[in-house]
Amino acid sequence: MASIEQNLAHIGKSNPLLAIELAKLPEIRWFQGDASRLALDNLRHLYRRAPERFDHMFARMNTIGLPGHRLFCSPLQALFWMLQDEKWEVSGMLLGLDLACEADDEGPPHLPAVSGPTTGQDRPARTEPAYTLEKILDAAWNGEPRLLPGANIRKIIGGLQADAETQEYALLVKRHTDRQMQSYIMDDFMTKKEVFSVNDWKEIEKAVEQSRWKRFHTVADRLNAPELISYYINKNFFFRKTPASGVYFTFFKKSAQCTDAAYFAQFMLDRAGYKTFMRSVKWDEDPWDGLHTGAGIILDDGRYLIVSNYTGINSVSGPFSDIDNLDQALACNREIIHSQWGAYYPPRHY
Repeated sequence: MASIEQNLAHIGKSNPLLAIELAKLPEIRWFQGDASRLALDNLRHLYRRAPERFDHMFARMNTIGLPGHRLFCSPLQALFWMLQDEKWEVSGMLLGLDLACEADDEGPPHLPAVSGPTTGQDRPARTEPAYTLEKILDAAWNGEPRLLPGANIRKIIGGLQADAETQEYALLVKRHTDRQMQSYIMDDFMTKKEVFSVNDWKEIEKAVEQSRWKRFHTVADRLNAPELISYYINKNFFFRKTPASGVYFTFFKKSAQCTDAAYFAQFMLDRAGYKTFMRSVKWDEDPWDGLHTGAGIILDDGRYLIVSNYTGINSVSGPFSDIDNLDQALACNREIIHSQWGAYYPPRHY
């Protein structure tokens, strides 16, 4: 298996920008373990099977977010995860290839190398290439890799320092998979690490550090475009009709009403380099059912694109050329009695 540097050099000969963007991925920059080396090796073999179709797919990926501001290309990271997680069928489907029948079962899971130099000619497509942003996120943004081996999970549970947690985990371990138990352990470690044996702290800390979805700033780096933020809200948040609680609470609890989602989206959009707005409309004096808050970005031509319009389901809409049309979209064409920038009832803490 080639090294990370060798694979990047091979890819860079055919598509220098792809190699540059791959080198920015956290899995390449910070976590250069065997899993990252194998995934990059598989990505190179995938590229050699259909370089023209891969280049076209990557060009579409690279439009997501602001390339001059984002830390990395999130759809490209999603493809990298799919190869790490051995999702051959859907990885090939994006390019019209059948990788499921090509995967080599001998040794570490990998795609067989393609002999000869890359000529720029694609293998014949078995099906039409099926890349869309939603398809790649559906396939990749759905959980964690194995970060804690099963034996280690049981050792950690056996070392719990509090009776209440010992009893709770004794029930959980009977009903849940190792991946689910891994998630429970990481969640509890971030809020009450003292219940775990100090001998296990280092291992759990490493798992949290390498987690895809547990750490706020890790996820914030990934949510670097309007489409990605809206997708994340729809896949992770559930509606709750309680006072707004702030961005961090919303991230960790995944519960939100329109103001929570608007603050969350605006924070992520600001961080991703966009010019943002927050707008509220009122059609009734009822403080719950008579108003709505949304957030989005102001485009270069001055139009408004709504990114957070959360009512239990989120939707991106626009762009709108003037504030009246923006307000009507937020109010779902109800008769508006008042509107303003910002929220009527902002959270007390961020």
